[in-house]
Parts: sequence; C-alpha cells; structure tokens
Amino acid sequence: IRRPPRSTPKPSSAASDVYKRQILMESITLEKLANLIGGTPLGSFDLQLSNLQDSKECDEHSVCYLKDEKFINTLSNNAGAVITNQVLADQLTEQNLIVVDDPYLAYASASKVFFQKYKNENHSIESVFGKNVVIGKNSVVNSNCQIGNNVVIHDNVSIYPRTKIGDNCIIHSGTVIGSDGFGYAPSSDGWSKIEHLGGVNIGKNVEIGAKSAVDRGALGDTTIEDGVKIDNHVHVAHNSFIGENTAIAGQSGMAGSVKIGKNCQIAGQVGIVGHIEIADNVIVMAKTLVTKSLKEPGVYSGVMPIQKHKESLKFIAKIKNDG
Repeated sequence: IRRPPRSTPKPSSAASDVYKRQILMESITLEKLANLIGGTPLGSFDLQLSNLQDSKECDEHSVCYLKDEKFINTLSNNAGAVITNQVLADQLTEQNLIVVDDPYLAYASASKVFFQKYKNENHSIESVFGKNVVIGKNSVVNSNCQIGNNVVIHDNVSIYPRTKIGDNCIIHSGTVIGSDGFGYAPSSDGWSKIEHLGGVNIGKNVEIGAKSAVDRGALGDTTIEDGVKIDNHVHVAHNSFIGENTAIAGQSGMAGSVKIGKNCQIAGQVGIVGHIEIADNVIVMAKTLVTKSLKEPGVYSGVMPIQKHKESLKFIAKIKNDG
C-alpha cells in the first residue's frame, strides 16, 4: 500500500491571501470568518463555527450559504450562521449572518478556510482494510479510507481520503476516486476554486471500469449504492447519487448533484445536466442529452441520425415551426 507524503502543498496564487490569513483551527468565530471572506458579521460575533455545510443540513455549529431566495424555505432550522447577500439577509432576521456582495464567491473563500481542517482530519486517521484486499502496482490508497472485504483494486488507481468502498468491489486500472469536483466561482480576478470537503461512499458489489473518475462531494458525499456497474471512461460528478443495480456505459458523464434511481440503464455517451433526478427503472439510449428530470420509468432517447449540417438545420427549423 503506497501513501503520498504528508507535506502541506503550497497554495495557488489566487488563494494565497486567504491561506496567509487562515489558521489551523478546530473552530472559528463568526467575526473571524467574516473578516477572512470579506463580509460583515451580524448576530453573535463569538459564535464558534466548526464546519461548512449544505444549507438544508446545516447544524448549530456550522455555517452555510444562500445565494437565491428559493432556498430560504429549505434552510435548516438549526443553522449556526448563513453567508448571504443583503437582500436575503433582510428576510433572515433571526439568523447569525455574514453579509457579502456575492454569496457564491464568499462560499468559495470559506471553503478554503475549512479545507485546512479537512486535510488535518484526514491525515490524522489511518485507513482501515478488510480481509482479502488486493491492491495492484502503483495504486495509492490515502489516509482516512475504509476498504471492505474481498475488494480488488487494480494497477494505477488513486483513492483520495474520505472514501468508503464496500465488500466485493472491483476498481479497474487508472480510475480515480475522490478527486476534486469541478467547482469554481467567477470573480473579477478569474475563477476562484471551491475546495471540496466531502467524500465518496461506494456500496457493496460495485464494479468501476478503467480510467473512470468519481469526484468527492463539495459538502457531503458522492454516493454509489450496492450493485452498481460503471464502464470505462465514465465521469461521476460531485454529490451525485447512483441507486442500486444501475448500470452506466462508457463515455457517459453527469454534472453535479444528479440523482439516478435504482435499476436504471444509462447507455454510452449519455450526458446528464446537474441537479436533476432520474426515476427508478429508466433506460436512457446512447448519445442522449438529459436536460430535465425523468420522473417516470421508461425508455428515453434524444438522438438525431447523422446528416449534412444544412439538412440538420432545416430539420430543427421544421420541428420549431410545427411546434
């Protein structure tokens, strides 16, 4: 079993100011966090915050963010503090707040602060391995992982911290589990990286093909349930959920926070946009782009046969006119 050195990497130049000011902490006060992310604290300045969480699940010791009014109704009743803008702050009069101009950009900054704690926790917890685990050449299992019984990890696999793999799983060569999700907040200086503070939870009897990628959750876990089969070159984005016994064919990919039900079949080169749900027992045919939730079982497709580009444009125009 090979583990990477436990040295702390140097921060990128874009995040250097935050890293210079951040502290190694178990918790941080509301006022201190507000200062680090360029916001104005309102409420209990001395409130100790130990985690950054999703707004739906945020507890009294954690902070979350809200960027849109539609999320107010699902805000946790126990949220310790909320990062938001002035318009939404006026509607959250009983909350501890950090008021900022751009909540999403402030969330990116906050993720950098709490990422140091995330790294420290991971480094302090040794990985646990079940019986009959086989690990191939040049594969890396980082700290704070749980690997079940009879798991086969082939050559050149990278498994990041906070990954759980259930019994009887097979991970093929070149696959990466727990890598950063694709999350950036736009700013006047370019893209500000959002550090991902979650993990990956893989059930039993799962097989993942060669050179696939399963990103860890931004806040919370990416979940692959029992019996799922994933082909080569498949991308499972951060905070996605794949239900029991679903099969996904090669070169398919999904954006973040997709929920796929049980017993589904996703054919090759299917693309799924973020934050949608697919019901149980759905079959999606090859090369289909799924742009909305599929709420009923059935077979779905969205494939146009190849033809000359001018003919494709005429065909699309005809559909629009007939509609």
